[in-house]
Amino acid sequence: MSTPQLTCHTRNLTRPLNVLAGPGAPSVSELAGAGVARISAGSSIAEAAYGLVRRAARELLTQGTTAALEGGYDYATLNALLLAEPTR
Repeated sequence: MSTPQLTCHTRNLTRPLNVLAGPGAPSVSELAGAGVARISAGSSIAEAAYGLVRRAARELLTQGTTAALEGGYDYATLNALLLAEPTR
């Protein structure tokens, strides 16, 4: 749905509009500007991670390289993130 369409909906609704964001969606600032009350990534983050897994496995099997794995967290950083207190 386009930003102008979302703006039209938020102006005509009596309740807050929540949007599921994903590839091709307007940016967070555009959605907020359109009056969207809540923006969720839903399963999009997990789907992106599964895409990385597939690309990395395919690269390893076909090229024997691991460039697709660059940018990942080392175990110490990941454990620290998982054990950290929630922040806002």
